[in-house]
Amino acid sequence: MDETLAQALQSLEIRGPVSHGLLHMFPLQGDTQAEQDISLLEGALQAGTLHIEEPHEAGSVPELRVVNEGSLRVLILEGDKLIGAKQNRVVNSSVLVAAGSDLTLPVSCIERGRWNYRSRAFSPGTGSPHLALRRLETRSVHDSLRHGRGHRSEQGAVWKEVHRKACLHAAASRSRLSERLDAIEKLARDLPEGTSGVVVAIGRRLVLLEVLAGPRTFARVFRKLLSGYALESVRLDRPYGTPDPPAVRSFIEAAAKAAHEEHQVVGAGRDVRFEEDGISGYALIGQEGVLHAAAFGG
Repeated sequence: MDETLAQALQSLEIRGPVSHGLLHMFPLQGDTQAEQDISLLEGALQAGTLHIEEPHEAGSVPELRVVNEGSLRVLILEGDKLIGAKQNRVVNSSVLVAAGSDLTLPVSCIERGRWNYRSRAFSPGTGSPHLALRRLETRSVHDSLRHGRGHRSEQGAVWKEVHRKACLHAAASRSRLSERLDAIEKLARDLPEGTSGVVVAIGRRLVLLEVLAGPRTFARVFRKLLSGYALESVRLDRPYGTPDPPAVRSFIEAAAKAAHEEHQVVGAGRDVRFEEDGISGYALIGQEGVLHAAAFGG
């Protein structure tokens, strides 16, 4: 196991769940210094110091060019949506872009069919992909890394999952979908201050552990992440119930103790991957500690 990741996860304190319907989130709190001097995608794009565009005029589906002209490091998260250019994309792996650096960002297409410019640069998308898509991408990127192909996803599987979820949304009644997504603001307000991560459950099924660099960073991206959590529960009426704290702790311990593999990182930091006993995930680790980690349940 990775000592930095294990210590960070094992030190987290679990708070009582914040819930709406089948969606339950257990807030996690703990001290960290990893979020110092870090900007996020939306803020850096808005400030005009971060530029994301096609790598060349013809474009390339699985990669984009990122230039950071600012004085702060920029954290781009796995699952961040990028809208514009020749087609909309989603980021495959969390990346720390050093100040004054230029790198190639691994992405997947989430807009099948379009391949023409709407704009030269990308803008940040609203919301986050549902968890099934994030889990699929994480596992396929891990497999790609094991085979020396870099941080690439299985594009065909991504399109298939995007289509599957779109069909579910089309079948769901508009009022019911709106009710589920409107709960986001209430859940955001109910989350205690100092939260730096969550364990997410659908009914009694534990589906995700997600931790950010610290409470300030988590607060800035939580509503975006929460949209993906909420979308995972759309059209579900079961399983019923709520996990108990010991089950949540066991889920965190399993992620902390899983055998890990370290791979070539995109940008700065260390890229750690793990897959064991029904849990698969990753962590981007900087000099000060964990910047972003996610573990997906089976």
